[in-house]
Amino acid sequence: MQSPNVAYVNYENISENVAQICAVINKPVMAVVKADAYGHGLIKSSQAALVGGAQWLGVALLSEAIEIRKAGITAPLLAWLTPPGADFESAIKNDIDLSISSIQQLQEIYAASLRVGLIARVHLKVDTGMSRAGALDEFPEIVSELNRLTAANEIELVGTWSHFACADEPAHPLNAEQIKRFNSALEYMNDEGLNPGIRHIANSSAIIGLPEAIFDLVRAGLLIYGLSPINHPLENLTLKPAMELRARLLLVKQIPKGATVGYGATVEVTKETKIGIVAFGYADGLPRSTDGTAYFLHNNLPAHLIGRVSMDQCAIDLGIDSIAKAGDEVIIFGIKPLANDLAKAAGTISYEIVSGIGPRTPRVPVPPENQVSEV
Repeated sequence: MQSPNVAYVNYENISENVAQICAVINKPVMAVVKADAYGHGLIKSSQAALVGGAQWLGVALLSEAIEIRKAGITAPLLAWLTPPGADFESAIKNDIDLSISSIQQLQEIYAASLRVGLIARVHLKVDTGMSRAGALDEFPEIVSELNRLTAANEIELVGTWSHFACADEPAHPLNAEQIKRFNSALEYMNDEGLNPGIRHIANSSAIIGLPEAIFDLVRAGLLIYGLSPINHPLENLTLKPAMELRARLLLVKQIPKGATVGYGATVEVTKETKIGIVAFGYADGLPRSTDGTAYFLHNNLPAHLIGRVSMDQCAIDLGIDSIAKAGDEVIIFGIKPLANDLAKAAGTISYEIVSGIGPRTPRVPVPPENQVSEV
């Protein structure tokens, strides 16, 4: 059965966005394609990013990395969320770089490399202030063990990296502190005789707002999908959103003054109006917290959300003079409104919006001429 909702994805826009980032940064770019490429489709987005000039791919889960390899993509690839007992043997066999944050991870990866008879490639992650993944108290021990293993040519330290907590707020004091801690970690490694390899800490926000955080490689995530992680103009970048989410009106009806809309009867209309019912709810990725400042487009006119978002549907206020009819398309986000606009109305971030579009909504590639606007 055909879905009433479709996420149209322009993969050429992803390629063009990556090409712009590569040109502006003049450093190798790792395209971050975790979480099904932020909802855009893992394999096609990976291919598009590489066409645009990305030299690396980055994912969270090992299963994502394996899927990329099964698709025949051979580009350098880093997976950074691997719990104890993960299938490190498959990772090593498939030439997947692995992030290490603990001595246990390092030991398990090394043991797996011995079993398969291949040298594992690893990136040492340093916790510089995020208090998430990354070595902290075990850092000196890990450096010592890596020194021993690399000297014996039994493991390859490809890079050393970290992640910002507040890069979307460029003036936040923790940013400077994290860069300082990262540099201190690198200095310690060098003093111990361990080459840190490729140094990388800059994410999408840092690419835009923290040029001092750009070392040997940058990790571009949200930016490659044409969305900005920070709220100021993007100098030297003219990005194009890669996804446009559309839905069809299931029903259009006129309701009288005083009618209530949705669960909890939280909205009572103050005048007669027409509402459109859209089969897109919080099970599909529209947060229940989304308020009436959110709007969809119908015939290029805004129709604001009205009432609470339900699991499978929501309602929009079309206005009494609307000529909308059941079956008409509405744009939930894309070029206008942006995913950022919907995120603001939901009290969240655009990352959650695009990556949260559920499996009931198919992703359909579109030709580039169908999307031409900029952010």
